[in-house]
Amino acid sequence: MEFIVVYAAMLVIYVIVDFVWITLFMQPYFTANLGHLLRESVGTSFLITYGSIFFIFYVLGLYWFGVRAGITSNSAITATLSGGFLGLLAYGTYGLTNFIFFKGYPLSITLLDITWGSLLGGAVSLCGYLIFLRFFYQG
Repeated sequence: MEFIVVYAAMLVIYVIVDFVWITLFMQPYFTANLGHLLRESVGTSFLITYGSIFFIFYVLGLYWFGVRAGITSNSAITATLSGGFLGLLAYGTYGLTNFIFFKGYPLSITLLDITWGSLLGGAVSLCGYLIFLRFFYQG
């Protein structure tokens, strides 16, 4: 039961924060720098379907590698750094692959994505760890 509650809370936090980040900050930046590559229209069902695949598995990874590491070591710092490192790896793989293979892909977007992934991964893992402590820790 604790896994389901912590994971569901992390998933909600991640989706809301990432949605706000993408729509308010990154969408205008993407449009200005990569507008010629963007789809003209993206339907809600398209976003939900394909975004959900990433969100479900990525947040599961944050729980597994971030929250569980924090619980095992009884350390919020470990949870945060472990989740942040997973974010660095995931967003770094995406951003650096784009930068390497797509001509004209801005280094600024690559670095911004890597930074964002690290911060968001760490923050969501910390939230999951704190939720676990608040509702399920018996020490």
